[in-house]
Amino acid sequence: MSMVEHPDALQQLRHAAVTAPMLDVDTERELLQRIQSKDDPRALNALLVSHMRLVLSIAQKYRRHGLPLEDLVAEGNLGLVEAARRFDCSRGTRFSTYAAWWVRALIRRYTIANRRIVGAPSTRAARRLLSKLRETQRQLAAELGQAPSREQVATALDVTVEDVATVEAALSGRDVSLAPTPDGQVIELACDRATPEETASRAQARALNERSVHDALDRLERRERLIIEKRLLDDDRETLAHIGEELGLSRERVRQLELRARQKLRAALLDRVA
Repeated sequence: MSMVEHPDALQQLRHAAVTAPMLDVDTERELLQRIQSKDDPRALNALLVSHMRLVLSIAQKYRRHGLPLEDLVAEGNLGLVEAARRFDCSRGTRFSTYAAWWVRALIRRYTIANRRIVGAPSTRAARRLLSKLRETQRQLAAELGQAPSREQVATALDVTVEDVATVEAALSGRDVSLAPTPDGQVIELACDRATPEETASRAQARALNERSVHDALDRLERRERLIIEKRLLDDDRETLAHIGEELGLSRERVRQLELRARQKLRAALLDRVA
């Protein structure tokens, strides 16, 4: 995995995102059904391409971690694949809502994994393995008809078993002790971080209330809605001063508009509950 971003690759990603076709609800559902019932690669590719804009938008917010954007997008695409295989079409929520949480969860896990293997033995090999582990595991599972062992994965990637254990633990959110036991095994320590599946399950529950939130946002004026989105809904919340520069307003005026918008949102949501 290269830690250097290539301008051509970035340009291709952005072009793909801009030109990605938008799917209507029926087409999206048909693709999901083909993926889930037949594991149709063409349907999966069509779904991935159509959601490139979503993945790129989320990935760009994690560039501050110093990781190449193309690696973040690749990890986000893995999140899309997981979402496509797990999404319940009968729930009445849009796939993009569910998928966004999977994309975000896997990108976050990826950035955490990079931090967790810094300073570990064979760090360079572990970093290279980080971007190839899942793909290799899937390929070996298809060839062997069962989940491959760490030894088989290590042999296929020409790394040590300890490197495989380190990256597996980092990706799953577990702590790993790199001091081997007397029998040469690597010890993994449990961690109470939520898994992406748990995160996504919570996301679907939240998605049931999404319509209420959107209806409440629709009651806001254009500037109020923009301020709320940038202050409350974006991962990287912007400052009052920065929003003021964008809108040509003072910091105090932006604060007043935010307060008024919050009051409107609260009233709108209470109306729906009453």
